[in-house]
Amino acid sequence: MLIPDHETAVDFFNYEAIAGTVIELLKDNRERALTVGVHGDWGAGKSSVLKMVETGLAGDENVACLWFNGWAFQGFDDAKTVLIEATITELCRQRSAVGKVKELGARLIKRVDWLKLARRGGGLAFNLITGLPSPDQIGESLRGLQSLSERAGTLSADEIQAGIDEAASFLKPDEGANLPEQIHQFRAEFAKLLDEARIDQLVVLIDDLDRCLPATAIETLEAIRLFLFVPRTAFVIGADEAMIEYAVRQHFPDLPLAAGPMHYARNYLEKLVQVPFRIPALGAQETRAYVTLLLVESLVGEGHGGFRTLLETARTSLNRPWLGAGLRRDDVRAVDEARRGELNDTFTLAQQIGPILAEGTKGNPRQIKRFLNALLVRQAIARARGFGDSIHQAVLAKLMLAERFQPDFYDHIAARAMVADDGKVEELAELENTDGTRKGNGTAGRAVKDEKGEAKAASAPERAKWLEREWLQRWLKIDPKLSDTDLRPYVFVARDKRLLAGAAELGGLEGLIEKLSGPEMGVRMAESEVSTLPESDAEQVFAALQAKVLAHGSFNAAPPGFAGLSIVAKHHTRFQTDLVGLLAGIDTKSLGMWVVKGWNEILTEQSAKDELGNLLKQWTNQEGNQPLKRAAIAALQGPRRRAT
Repeated sequence: MLIPDHETAVDFFNYEAIAGTVIELLKDNRERALTVGVHGDWGAGKSSVLKMVETGLAGDENVACLWFNGWAFQGFDDAKTVLIEATITELCRQRSAVGKVKELGARLIKRVDWLKLARRGGGLAFNLITGLPSPDQIGESLRGLQSLSERAGTLSADEIQAGIDEAASFLKPDEGANLPEQIHQFRAEFAKLLDEARIDQLVVLIDDLDRCLPATAIETLEAIRLFLFVPRTAFVIGADEAMIEYAVRQHFPDLPLAAGPMHYARNYLEKLVQVPFRIPALGAQETRAYVTLLLVESLVGEGHGGFRTLLETARTSLNRPWLGAGLRRDDVRAVDEARRGELNDTFTLAQQIGPILAEGTKGNPRQIKRFLNALLVRQAIARARGFGDSIHQAVLAKLMLAERFQPDFYDHIAARAMVADDGKVEELAELENTDGTRKGNGTAGRAVKDEKGEAKAASAPERAKWLEREWLQRWLKIDPKLSDTDLRPYVFVARDKRLLAGAAELGGLEGLIEKLSGPEMGVRMAESEVSTLPESDAEQVFAALQAKVLAHGSFNAAPPGFAGLSIVAKHHTRFQTDLVGLLAGIDTKSLGMWVVKGWNEILTEQSAKDELGNLLKQWTNQEGNQPLKRAAIAALQGPRRRAT
């Protein structure tokens, strides 16, 4: 099971404490306009905190809570009006049955339309100077009338009159057709809408603002301050302060560097965000607990009773991480008696890699998740290729730490492993058995001795170069030792061509793999090329595409590479059961309905058809993904309908 790389309702870090504090702050300031910042690095868990706030407010009928993802509207021309329009539209949807909410909302949307139109081609400046409609407004009116004439035969008299009125409204500026007056009137009508909706507070959760381009981020913040910042509104903004400050500097390049003790970019943010919350990075102890929880969850599932108990134990211990209590081995092994051995290994692995992983990722939860997902994906690939027994999780994790944080050292070791007859790296034995740290005179502790106790001739300069790095000194002390391990399976499962020195390389297959990972039309065009592949090349292509699919992590829609996998399996039938098995290994809750379609063309082997039939039956018997269940039932019934 892969670890979901998105906001989650499972609280691994006691972030509910932050979310709860935000909720209390909102409750205590319902009559005021308020902006709250939830700050943290990319992947620190800001979205999860916002989700917890949303969940905490869901039961309060006097609060309307809206979600706005700035990044989702990145491509729109005017981010300012997008936020305003989305806020009004969602509020009207939630309170559509209350009073005159729809009517007031429509009036406000009309003002938003005016802002959109005024923005085009200097239309606003034209209005302000001349008091007349701009050329853009006239063009908009003419287009509306033309559309009306084309549809006149299908419209009622009232609909035609409404269309004429709408077109005419663009031919004259609205009352107070200057921007300050429009802002004032908009805010007054927005306040009336809140009154009519009968809510004590409107809470808008703004996520992923730090992923936006600088102009989009600034326009979104300006929309909050200029148009929507009225009593009984609260904005909770999830963003990395450094990215917002960068956006301010890019958007206002002529600002002086500083104003008093703080630079202008920081001043801009602090004037907008009244109450900031900073999500801290994870320390070594917290990373150990986090890695343990993620790996245990991947073994037994989020809903397992033992896992929920372990989660509560971890959260209690993390209340005071400085005390160093953490999770105990017995806590982890008690999760599931039938899997004590696996759980014991999981605990050991987390204890070993936690500190280095915390240092290398700077305590970033998303980076930690991605590392663990890469670990699980490589294990899955090894199992699918038939050499899963040759891959031990602790060895793989240790090598991946080096690959991730000391890539030149990993390349060095991997290259030597691939040319060694037994896949063992003698140099690792020298490094692992060197006693002590680097000395001031440039020599490295005690030399390795052979079986007779005589000093072996070691490559001292090469060894000294690696031992100068404190990170590698700590890495070498992590169990297990690697010098007696055949590392070739571990290097091979990485599927990184540049590391396969001495091994059969992909040759000219990279271009084909790229085609098969792209749009469906390109995949179809490459089908004849796939059909003529030798079996050895087909195996490499299938493995590379499978790795891409598993690494994608999202399966609501067909991930890039899956169509290519299907074409390979279609023409090289021995991969058909592997293809079905790939889907069987993915969490059912994350699958979209696409997985039940298109198999008639792909599967020709009866064994693969039987496996697919069994998988469809499994999907019909689960309750966690109802759309998939219905699609699977329809797929199973389809042949019977055609037979009758």
